[in-house]
Order: sequence, then C-alpha cells, then structure tokens
Amino acid sequence: MQSRFITTGNVKDSVEVVLAYELKEAEFRLDLHVIPKKLLNKELMDALSNDWVNGGVFSFPEGTQTIFPDINADSILPDDIKSDKTGEIRHKQNEWAVQLLTNKLWESYLLELEDLKKRSTDLHGYDKSLFEDAKSYWERVLEHKKERNITQDRLDKIKEDVNAIFEQLKTFRKTESAEFEKSSNSVRDNIAERLNQIKLRADEKANFKTLHEDIKALQHEIRNQRFLKSDETAVRKAFDDAFHYIGEQRNKYFSDKYESRITGLKDVIYKMEKGLERDRKDMEYFDKKADNPRIQSLELQLLKVRIRQIKETITSKEDKLRDIQKTLESILKQAGRSTKGKEEEGNHVADENKSHAKTTETGDTQVTEVPDANPEPKQATEPTTE
Repeated sequence: MQSRFITTGNVKDSVEVVLAYELKEAEFRLDLHVIPKKLLNKELMDALSNDWVNGGVFSFPEGTQTIFPDINADSILPDDIKSDKTGEIRHKQNEWAVQLLTNKLWESYLLELEDLKKRSTDLHGYDKSLFEDAKSYWERVLEHKKERNITQDRLDKIKEDVNAIFEQLKTFRKTESAEFEKSSNSVRDNIAERLNQIKLRADEKANFKTLHEDIKALQHEIRNQRFLKSDETAVRKAFDDAFHYIGEQRNKYFSDKYESRITGLKDVIYKMEKGLERDRKDMEYFDKKADNPRIQSLELQLLKVRIRQIKETITSKEDKLRDIQKTLESILKQAGRSTKGKEEEGNHVADENKSHAKTTETGDTQVTEVPDANPEPKQATEPTTE
C-alpha cells in the first residue's frame, strides 16, 4: 500500500494548490503538504508525482504549508480547500485509517504477547490462568487472520512465541501431573488402611457409634483432598464398604444379644406356664376331694392347708410370670426399635455417602479437579495458519 498520494484543489475557490498527503505509520500521523501550484514547474511536478509518491526524496518549495489532518475526522480535506477529487481523497483516507488502526491494534497485541512471554519466563510451575490467557490470545489472533488484518510473516512470528509458551506450560503440567498422581495414590492407600483398622475394631465388639463417628471424621478430614478420578472412585467405595461392614457387625451383635435373651425368657415362661398348669390341676383335684361329704374332719383340715399353699404358690408364680412377660415385651420392643434404627442409620449413611460423592463429582476444585495429561486444545498448542 502506498503511503503517499497527491491531488489538486483550490483555496477559497481562487488559489489552485497541489495536495501532497503522506502517511507516517511509525508516528501514527498523517502529513498534508499544501503547495501553491504556481510554485511547481513541470520538472518539479514530475518529481513530485513520480519520485516522491513512490518513496523518493523531494524538497518542497518555500511557501508550502504543512498541516496534520486527523485521519479519524469526517474528512482529511481542510475546510478552506475545495477539490473535485473528494472521492479519491475519501478512499485513501479510509484505506490509511484502516492501516493506522490495524497498526495500533497489533501494537497492543504485541505488548500483550510480551506480557505473556514474561509471565512464562517467571514461571515456577504450571499456571492455568496463563494457559487460558495464552489460548484466548491465540484465538483472537486467528480471528484477525480470517479478517485479513494480519500479515503471514507477523502471524508466523506470533505463532512461534505462543507455541513456546504452551510448550513450557506442558512441561510443567507433565511434572505436576506425575507428582499429583503419586500423592493421590499415597493418600488413597492411607485412607484404605485406616478404614481397615476401623473395621478390625468392629470385630472386637467396639462401640459401634464411635466407629461410625470415626469414619465420618475421616471423611471430613479429606474433604479438601484432590484425587485422580480413579482414586476418588476407589476412596468412595472404601468408605461405602466400611459403613456397610460396621452396620452389618452392629446388626449381628445386637441380633445375637437380643435373640439369646428372648430365647431364655421364652424358655422360662414356658416352664412356668407348665408348672402353673400342674398347680391348677392339683388345685382342682384337692377342691373336688374337699367337697366329698364322706371326708373325715382331720383330712379336710389337711386339704385346706394344702389348698392354701397351692393358691399362694399359683399367685406367686402368676406375679413372676407377668413380670417376665413384661420383660420379654420390653426386649421385643427394644429389638424392634433397634432394627428400625439400623435401617434408618443405613439410609443416613447412604445419604452421607451420596452427598460426599456429589461434592466430589461436581468438580469442587478442591476435591476432584484432576489435571489432564494434555489439556491444551490442538488449536491452542499447534496454531495453524490455513
């Protein structure tokens, strides 16, 4: 694109002038040399039209006025000058405005690139924000390529610098990924071992509520721990298994305990009922014998004493039987409540684990944000210029 352009005009409709426009890209400026046409002979006019327009040197004659139009104004033609070439002037103005604005734009882009390169140089580890900024920067550059606002040479240079940033980030990512994997595996194994120790205590008939709380405390302890996805799955399963095992051992313990007591009480009740049945038959027998009209007086007195003893025995046994039956009913109720409580506890544990799983799966970055082995998209790490 030519940076110089000449045309003609008239000052106040009387003085004919030659308008020599020059775009100074480096200074982001437009110069306009207004030369009275009478100062230019044929030789000077040819030199201006050919040599100067094409980049040569030209000494403007004395009497030339140089002004600096605003290229972003409505027109770069001064108000006191008229010209029949306003269309050409407007076309050149638009062309140069695009050029200057593009240069300003790429100056800002190059400054932004220098900032990215400095951040890359100062790195001591993987920086996700730098990756996102560099990726966004490159995508914006490609958009300008589509709009033809950037030369291929400039694009190739930017591409080289951006790729260097991504390569450094990838190196740090690989190192940190290896360290992260090692740390995740270690924490996973430690949690599995601690849960196994809690399960062993359940075999020793420890306080099941305490064991349950110990598992919950361990869950709370690792709530901010980051894991590989596979390790996170293994840890969640280990917690599920531990809760389930503690619940099973608790159920077995209380089931055996209640079953033994219930069986013993039922056996006592059975024997007492059999004894009462015999006592009542004896009572019935002695009552009939006492009603016999031929019974002797001494025998009747003895029978009455025997009947009184049996009545007292029956009363005593019935009182004891009622107490034992109440005890059995109480134990049966306790067993029922225990069963219901264990079901509710099981549901509570399931809800807790479900809640824990949800926390880790929602990407709570403190829990499951696991660096990918190669996170950069191809477009970002391997810029193309097609």
